[in-house]
Amino acid sequence: MRFNIRRIVTFLTLILLILSVSNTAPVTPVDMEKRGIVSNIKDKIKDVGGKIKDLAEGAVTTVLHAGNNIAVKLGIDTAKFGAKVLDMQKDKNGIYHADFNCWQKHFGYNKFFDFMFDLGTSMDYNNEGMFKYDGKNYILWAWKGDYINLGAGAELGIYKGGKNRKDHWDAAPDKAMPMTLTLTHKTKGTIVNKWNNNGAPTWWITAFNPKYRNLKSKDLTATFTVTFKDTKMYKAFEKTKSKGWKYDSKKHTATLVL
Repeated sequence: MRFNIRRIVTFLTLILLILSVSNTAPVTPVDMEKRGIVSNIKDKIKDVGGKIKDLAEGAVTTVLHAGNNIAVKLGIDTAKFGAKVLDMQKDKNGIYHADFNCWQKHFGYNKFFDFMFDLGTSMDYNNEGMFKYDGKNYILWAWKGDYINLGAGAELGIYKGGKNRKDHWDAAPDKAMPMTLTLTHKTKGTIVNKWNNNGAPTWWITAFNPKYRNLKSKDLTATFTVTFKDTKMYKAFEKTKSKGWKYDSKKHTATLVL
């Protein structure tokens, strides 16, 4: 989306007009809110801010993908290089997965990472799965999208310690459990088929397929399952009825379709 400088001028003119009217006919902040003046200003600021963000996203995305495409054409295996840096291994189908003891577990996660990820890629996430168990807060955070050199992918992790969704959360490898991940595209079919971390419990299930690049997150569907080994922990999560999640109380399994 192109950023229109004329809209900034219009916006500033509107502000000056409002201020001039306020000086000639003083009103209280409450009156301004009732008349919709404050809300209108907020909407205009949000509109301009959104366009700046769109402009930045477009620029960063173009640069990142262009750089990756050039490197690939030069014969550089950018997926292999990125996977090595990120402590990931390739399975027999050419799909990359993070190691259980990868360095990322020492850094946890927060909304700022989502902002940076969204700035350069096409991504969607669900962080509605927040619950409390045994006196601690936990969250199941899931993502899907275009991971540039790693291709189309998805991931879900369990984190602990935050107070709300805007807080920083620590990784919770001590709560590793059986997880599965399936990723499909609306026209290209299955990209990742029921990956289960080779049957081993994990705190962060991941799958990235470099054969599928430059896809839109809206065209991807990621399906995750999490099977709780601790019955009380499962019940604590089920009780939240978190948005997007479905629950199987007999199997102690929660399913998210993103």
